[in-house]
Amino acid sequence: MSLSVAWTILWAGLALVLWRKYAKSSRSAIPRFPLPPGPKPLPLIGNVLDVPKTLPWRTYADWRKSYGDIIRMSVFGQTVIILNSLDAVVDLFEKRSSNYSDRLQAEMPMLMGWEWDFGLMEYGQWWRRHRRAFHQFFNQTAVREYQPQVQAASRSFLRQLYHDPQDFARHIRYVFGGSIMSTVYGIEIAENDDPYITCAERAVKGAAEGFTPGAFWVDFLPFLKYVPAWVPGAEFQRKAAGWKVDALALKDVPWDQTVMDGPYMPVAAKLMERFAHMSGQARAEEEEIAKNVAGVAYGAGADTTVSTLHSFLLAMTLYPEVQRRAQEELARVVGSGRLPEFSDRAELTYINAICKECMRWQPVTPLGLAHASILDDEYNGFLIPGGSVLMQNTWGILHDPDRYPEPEEFKPERYLRDGKINPDVLNPTTVSFGVGRRICPGRYFSDISLFINVACVLHVFDITPVLDEHGNPSIPEIKMTTGFLSHPVPFECDIKPRSKLAVSLILGDG
Repeated sequence: MSLSVAWTILWAGLALVLWRKYAKSSRSAIPRFPLPPGPKPLPLIGNVLDVPKTLPWRTYADWRKSYGDIIRMSVFGQTVIILNSLDAVVDLFEKRSSNYSDRLQAEMPMLMGWEWDFGLMEYGQWWRRHRRAFHQFFNQTAVREYQPQVQAASRSFLRQLYHDPQDFARHIRYVFGGSIMSTVYGIEIAENDDPYITCAERAVKGAAEGFTPGAFWVDFLPFLKYVPAWVPGAEFQRKAAGWKVDALALKDVPWDQTVMDGPYMPVAAKLMERFAHMSGQARAEEEEIAKNVAGVAYGAGADTTVSTLHSFLLAMTLYPEVQRRAQEELARVVGSGRLPEFSDRAELTYINAICKECMRWQPVTPLGLAHASILDDEYNGFLIPGGSVLMQNTWGILHDPDRYPEPEEFKPERYLRDGKINPDVLNPTTVSFGVGRRICPGRYFSDISLFINVACVLHVFDITPVLDEHGNPSIPEIKMTTGFLSHPVPFECDIKPRSKLAVSLILGDG
């Protein structure tokens, strides 16, 4: 294909896509209502130039002052709705979930090989079968069975922090990756250069970039997927091809290596039992669902809690008074002769408050996973066209100063009243994991993982800023990465055992 022919296809496709989208919008079933307010679009391209390139959730939160809780943009004819308030998110994603539980079938994730991820699937029976299988093994009751694996991974994390505290970011990823690998596949990872973890890191890094709405034009102009990779401007094709190798390996490789004769039965083995007696097409479908469910548990779990614990260490570096108060509670409840356990959780009120604040302060998915509307709908006097992309501004909702005073500050005490959790303060997990039928099904596993690691780290370590050449504390900046997943940018901190007794607990001598 010559370059001139490729450009002819490009412009012809652009004209066709725009014509179809504008023709559809002109036939709205609810024409009497205006569209929500938003920045003025340009002809043809719409608001492409208005889409923020960095930390868009902050920009959308600022736009709330000008446009309100519901903001509309148009990108090459695709309507994009930003929901900046909890009321709007609950009203649409939960109360009208039958119309707002679909997913935009974006091209980039499919080019990257992520069609097996049921979090991205269209709302329907195939998605329900995946969701049902996942929920069976990761509901609030089921995750209690995995506490021993999670606790063992936490103990490993403490040892790695003790031996090499400066490489804490890597240890976090290895510990959570190992916890998931053990739980899902029964595989024990290597402490260094583990191929499963390396593959997951590459796959998740690609997802963080490729899943961001608006990051690649092919999501709004699907015909671009036919443009060859060698055409100037088609770098997305080359990126997608590289990321696809890891996305498929993430699902297939550990499944084939599932440990069947270990000390406990991993989730993958239990999933295999579901179709062991089947044959033909029924078996093929159940096997595909099982493999996909295991892959999602590993792929999603290996990164979301990682980012939250990374933010936790940043917060402890910046807020020593929070750390001291937590350690006082741990000393009172747990004592000095052992490490915290899950049975201590009910009495560790301040630790639970820290976990809540970790979920609020720097949410892992600041704009969530985009929903899509199925039919035209009216909400608060505005038309929301069918086929619209809707994103909840999780960061904006969790930084609403009316709900969380001084939202930029890390303040676990905001959840407390009279020494107990205050039920009148919104639990950030009701927002941070999504809302409605598309709520994150792995939230309970994430919750137990975060709690035990926060409790154990604070029990045996002091986390402080590093000292500069003059002996003064070097306070790290609060800077987050941009993308579907958001992490703290690399920072330094000192992580040191609190005492000789703490060292014995870390090394398992106590």
